[in-house]
Amino acid sequence: MSAYGRLRVDLSALAANYQYLTEAAAPARCGAVVKANAYGLGVGPVVTKLINCGCTHFFVANIPEGRQIRQLNADAKVYVFSGVDKASAADCAQLGLVPVLNHAIQIQAWAPYQQPAAVHVDTGMERLGFPVEQMCIAELKRTNIELLLTHLACADTPDHPLNCEQVQRFVAVAKRYRNVPTSIGNSAGTLMGPQYRGDLCRPGIAIYGGNPFVNEPNPMQPVVFLEGTVLQLRSVEARKSVGYGATDTADSQRLLAVVGVGYADGVPRLLSNRGFAGFNGCRLPIVGRISMDLTHIDVTAVADQIKVGDMVEFIGMTISVDDMAAWAQTISYEVLTGLGQRLERQYITS
Repeated sequence: MSAYGRLRVDLSALAANYQYLTEAAAPARCGAVVKANAYGLGVGPVVTKLINCGCTHFFVANIPEGRQIRQLNADAKVYVFSGVDKASAADCAQLGLVPVLNHAIQIQAWAPYQQPAAVHVDTGMERLGFPVEQMCIAELKRTNIELLLTHLACADTPDHPLNCEQVQRFVAVAKRYRNVPTSIGNSAGTLMGPQYRGDLCRPGIAIYGGNPFVNEPNPMQPVVFLEGTVLQLRSVEARKSVGYGATDTADSQRLLAVVGVGYADGVPRLLSNRGFAGFNGCRLPIVGRISMDLTHIDVTAVADQIKVGDMVEFIGMTISVDDMAAWAQTISYEVLTGLGQRLERQYITS
């Protein structure tokens, strides 16, 4: 191996997740959000796989990300969430990308190119997009709008009242643009029912195996496997401290594995003395502070099984990406987009 840490991406599971979402979305179409390097997993292999699965609509954050998609496929429909300004509009037009217009200045920047645009309606996020009351301005009436979209703030909690409120506001706006397709559903919205989907769904985290819901079982297959090599096994006597700051001691002798991944590889430092790793289906505690390149694992429970050179799982079948995120007091999105670039990457196709 060329690295002590390994990231395996199961493209077959990714394809199965996309197919599951496509079937759930029907008769709406199903696109894919592939911003931030396909949520940290590698935009080239991920987008190529999705295209082979029949995906034709992609959503990215900015124009450089859109350029990557265009280089992979000349015909894909690519929407740019951040829209355009005067400096970037020419590139967007030349690449054949579709900007998502969020305010009147972007309409003005895009108007000279006379190409289609999407329009974002802010129905309750107070983030990007036109407030509902501005959706009747004259500039929008003169814009070639090919997609009207909004974003649900609380879709991961299906019974949250804001979901219905946002849809009601959006439907009222969409009635003024009767012939324009709509897009509402993110990952959770795609699975919640037709009123939360629109004509084009745009799932993200669910494609990559993350749970789209906060308090429901995850219906998606795991895609991401983060592993580290056992570099050394150490028998540590009782009451001897471990790692930076001497934050961990134990009352009895134990066996520790020093594993060759750390926070530079995407193992959050907040997992120090509170997270777990997996080996042969067992959950084993992380002890001491996680350092940049190394993590201590208490492997006493599997002392008769583990050896130097073995791989320990940080995300996979025993430890889900949502488990890691919960222990790190964050979300799976941040975990995936924080995976280190020096990890050896392997793509599983079958």
